[in-house]
Amino acid sequence: MGRIIVLLLATVLLHVQEAWAKSQDADIRGRVLNQDNQPIAAASVYLMSSEAKVLIKTAVTDEEGNYAILKAPKGTYYIEVSSVGLATSKSAVFELKDAAFQVPDIKMAAASQQIEAVTVQGQVPMVQNRDGKLVLNVENSTLAAGNNALEVLKRAPGVSVDKDENLQLMGQSGVAVTIDGRQTYMTGEQLATFLKSTDAGQIKSVEVTTTRQAKDDAEGSVGTINIVLKKNNTEGFNGSFVASAAHGQHPRGNTSLNLNYKKNNTTLFGSYAYTNNTRNTELNLERIIANNGKSTLFDQRANLKEQEINHNYRVGIEQKTSAKNTMMLQFTGNNNIEDGENLSDSHIGPSKSVADSVINATSYNMTKFNRYSINFNNEYKLDTLGSKLTLDGDWSMFRTSNDVNYFYKTLHPDGSLVRPEEQERSNMPVDIDIYVAKLDYLKPFKQGKLEAGLKYSNVKSDNDLGFEHLINGQWQDYEGRPNHFIYTEQISAGYVDYSRAFGKWSTKIGLRAEYTISDGNSITKNNRVKRDYLDFFPSASLGYNISENHVLSLSYARKVTRPNYRFLNPFRYYIDKLTFQEGNPYVNPAYTHGITLNYTLMQMFNFTFGTDITRDAIVESMGQDKETNETWITRENLANNSTTYINMNIPFRVGKFWTMNNNITGIYMHFKGPIAGYQADLGSYFIQANSMHTFKLNNQFSAEANINGNTPFIYNVYKIQERINVDLGLNYNFKNQKSTLKLAVTDVFRSNRNNIDTNFEEFNSKIRQYNDSQTVRLTYTYKFGNLKQQIRKRDSSNEEKDRAN
Repeated sequence: MGRIIVLLLATVLLHVQEAWAKSQDADIRGRVLNQDNQPIAAASVYLMSSEAKVLIKTAVTDEEGNYAILKAPKGTYYIEVSSVGLATSKSAVFELKDAAFQVPDIKMAAASQQIEAVTVQGQVPMVQNRDGKLVLNVENSTLAAGNNALEVLKRAPGVSVDKDENLQLMGQSGVAVTIDGRQTYMTGEQLATFLKSTDAGQIKSVEVTTTRQAKDDAEGSVGTINIVLKKNNTEGFNGSFVASAAHGQHPRGNTSLNLNYKKNNTTLFGSYAYTNNTRNTELNLERIIANNGKSTLFDQRANLKEQEINHNYRVGIEQKTSAKNTMMLQFTGNNNIEDGENLSDSHIGPSKSVADSVINATSYNMTKFNRYSINFNNEYKLDTLGSKLTLDGDWSMFRTSNDVNYFYKTLHPDGSLVRPEEQERSNMPVDIDIYVAKLDYLKPFKQGKLEAGLKYSNVKSDNDLGFEHLINGQWQDYEGRPNHFIYTEQISAGYVDYSRAFGKWSTKIGLRAEYTISDGNSITKNNRVKRDYLDFFPSASLGYNISENHVLSLSYARKVTRPNYRFLNPFRYYIDKLTFQEGNPYVNPAYTHGITLNYTLMQMFNFTFGTDITRDAIVESMGQDKETNETWITRENLANNSTTYINMNIPFRVGKFWTMNNNITGIYMHFKGPIAGYQADLGSYFIQANSMHTFKLNNQFSAEANINGNTPFIYNVYKIQERINVDLGLNYNFKNQKSTLKLAVTDVFRSNRNNIDTNFEEFNSKIRQYNDSQTVRLTYTYKFGNLKQQIRKRDSSNEEKDRAN
């Protein structure tokens, strides 16, 4: 794996070096006409390399059909032009030298079928760099079709997941996840459950950024992943229907319906998605506990089968009440039911070949996850110069219940019972209510732009864990295990941002203040931890446009990662009889200073160099009892964690049919401080890489391939082994351009595994985990309604995106 990534890195750097060497500025101008010599407005113009067929730059024609591509690098090119209802046309090959070049007029003929203009969408690259964000466009991706949001996020630039499906960015945890710019207020298992229950067919794109401005919430020490949902502002009625069937170790399927209707100033939209997934997780766990010179080996083999049924729906209205005012109201719901059966055998003894006892464990769990939210947004334009006032209000309700029944048999090597069969059960309802109000003000000021705003959020989480065991045929409370924990958090925030350009220079400076009041109350243990603190989060950025082909920016921000309230709950969540997670109410927020240098070459190649220094980093810690042989995981604050990374996003187009995007991240991560009662000083270098390829075979067939993975590295006290994953997809567009059929195979070689080793002081363990990710999936999509207008609007309207940002 390491050699593959190094070879890929060397190849893309060679291409970038060649692009740099050719970078000499000259202007290209021309005009686009129809067969009657009339100008064609709003045509898409592409500057193509004649040798490698690589897309270099783009432009759009004006009302007179004229276009200008400014400061293009020296080389040999041709112009390709596309427009709705017209056949794609191109110029003759020409050589651009030091002087400006006038391209002869390009004439476009009518297409044989007007709807063929849909192919213009194929020009949108899979990954783009927009406004300092790396954007993964998944709306028409074969590999995203029929998948869930978590699977899509794994493919985003710089994004990965750990063994527990926690999101990481640039190799680090502490990622803020937002939807249309709004916080989800979820982390860990709850966030993973929500993302897995969100149909990827509702996602337009995924935006990844490691920088922050004062307008953004300070939460998220590494960066932010923003999920942009599909929206439409098309006149008339349109929609799409998706049906998908897949098979891994078990059959899976999902279907979705999206509807949109707009007339004059009113837009109605809605969607519904149904998912039914069954999957297996295979887990092999070995751990060694040393006690007085003797070692005890725990060799556990487990198989978890889960069936998940999910309903996801959204309905809303957008009303333009006047020329200045637009308001939007939407309701979102999610209902998830998960049935699980976990079978495991744990052999306990001095070695693998010798077992003193065996624990047969069986557990059955039923988890229900319900989420409802209402959002109101009102945007008022104060004048024609760009001043506006935006009010945003959110209410979200989460209701989760988790019922588990445990059955244990402890056996001698000959199969006889060591003790009578044990039976336990637990139930843990979690109720979360979130209220958020935000007011943003934007105004042109002193040849720049002034932004200011206020925000208030109120979060309440009520966790009531019940735990019982069966004694003499009667259910009784298991002493020390039940726990009722209530956590409340209020954050009042205010910010101011000011940006201005000075010729080739641009600058932005801001300050955000957040006042936090939190209360963690363990009613059962009569243990209460209150916090009350004010924090300031400065941010600044400086940009310099050397030319259109060379753009630099330097940014700094102070950020925070607050502990998830589940990590603060001082109760034990048992995974099996000898393994559990335990909360720590004394975990403090972690503060990060992040510095990022970004360089964009030829408006295509993007390089980001950054370093994050975190104080009181929140890390996973371990503990074990040598007498009872219990092992547990908790969270605690580490003294320091520093991460330095370079991310390279390198797109290419080879010929007319092959486009690719290579995203490579080189990372050095270092942990220093007390962990599990010992002093740690651990660091490592590693590489993450993701290479996405699209092959346009003809007007109807296209194919996709995705390769991603990482080299081995050390994260905290864990050594993460190398991992590689290959996905393949094939897409067929029916001639009517209303229907598509997509076939995808994920994890082709069954190599996407979580293999983790620990060898730190007295802790010695190995984890081998596979999450049933090898699947074959067939997806059918049908679009109906006013498709022609939908295509035009999708390419030209940015109103929804601007509001979300």
